[in-house]
Amino acid sequence: MAEIAGVIGNEKDAIFFQKQSILVKNSINKKQFNKAKGIYVDGKNSNHSSLHANMFPLVFGIVPENNVETVVEFIKSKGMACSVYGTQYLLEALYQYGESDYALELMTSRNDRSWWHMIELGSAMTLEAWDMKYKPNLDWNHAWGAAPANIITRCMWGIMPAKPGFEAVNIKPQLSKLTASKIKSPTIKGNIIAEYKRLNNRHHAFKIEIPEGIKGTFYIPNYEYKKILLNQTIVKVEDDLIHLIPGTNHIEMKN
Repeated sequence: MAEIAGVIGNEKDAIFFQKQSILVKNSINKKQFNKAKGIYVDGKNSNHSSLHANMFPLVFGIVPENNVETVVEFIKSKGMACSVYGTQYLLEALYQYGESDYALELMTSRNDRSWWHMIELGSAMTLEAWDMKYKPNLDWNHAWGAAPANIITRCMWGIMPAKPGFEAVNIKPQLSKLTASKIKSPTIKGNIIAEYKRLNNRHHAFKIEIPEGIKGTFYIPNYEYKKILLNQTIVKVEDDLIHLIPGTNHIEMKN
């Protein structure tokens, strides 16, 4: 709310909501964080720690930096212990903190708490819950069960507007063990089309098409590269990013 108020020039609301967010953050950390365990409990006077009590503080930036590791490890120990609705926040939190391997593992799982299982059940659309045994009166066309539809774009591929109206876009891929991927992301200025191929462990290639009117920034994935080329020209990378031009951008990363 503070960010939205700032964008539309409502300084009074921006200050109010910023102060409220700090109050909420400090209150949660004071009353719900178990210092001995390094994780959050479910509520005041509770000794139990759930996945939910930890993934929500993580995704909303409430966890102090020196406690992120213990919270992340706890979350990873719980598996898919949330509803299809909760997966939005779980997956976002994992990608925010570089846990792309585990996030991809959850999205491609084939157990009974997975999107694969929905296909097995015969649904042509995401379900309201993972299975009838978890919610006997579930419906078979629930949009809130479709978290990967936006997670793949916003988090796995990292295609996010950097300015309102997509005047600028950041592309920060976390493609984990994928060897190939292609995506089309619609914006108000046209489609951003991106493609990735791992030619081998030492040679990765991206092709990114940026519409006119959008300034693009591509963040180098977390690998060590000796040579990076943009449209067949070696580029000097500063702060692990490359500035893209409208049109087609061929990026090659070689060791």
